[in-house]
Amino acid sequence: MEVSQKLNVEAKEFFNALASSVAYDISQATGKKVNPDQIYSGYRYKKKMKNKMGQENHVDVVIKQFVSPSCYEASFRTSHGTNVIFYEVEDSKDGNIMVHYREGFEGESTSYSLNYKIVSWFYQKGSKKRVSRMLSSMESFIKGQRTKEN
Repeated sequence: MEVSQKLNVEAKEFFNALASSVAYDISQATGKKVNPDQIYSGYRYKKKMKNKMGQENHVDVVIKQFVSPSCYEASFRTSHGTNVIFYEVEDSKDGNIMVHYREGFEGESTSYSLNYKIVSWFYQKGSKKRVSRMLSSMESFIKGQRTKEN
């Protein structure tokens, strides 16, 4: 699934908000205080997550790319397969940014991969709306932070 959306914020502001969110996730998962400047490409940690059925899974997280302010990629590996999320941020000519978000899954077996493709086809519209709302929320959060700082 892919979503591209224009946001009225600067690339550095967006990436800083994303990095803060990742640092918070790492801190929650590991119990260790992690700052955004401590994150790097290749960073690994383990966390517990509930799946859509409410079952708890152990997840191995690898931050594959962490290049400020242009891209973030992470993989989330479970016993069923690997989810990958990717953000690419590019400056727009009008002073805004374009955020390109991609999400995919590669199953541990052909049946897991096929099941994901079938299920994601049905939920694709809702998933795109969810990502679009999340990006809009990040934009609003960043603008709110600007107001607090001024």
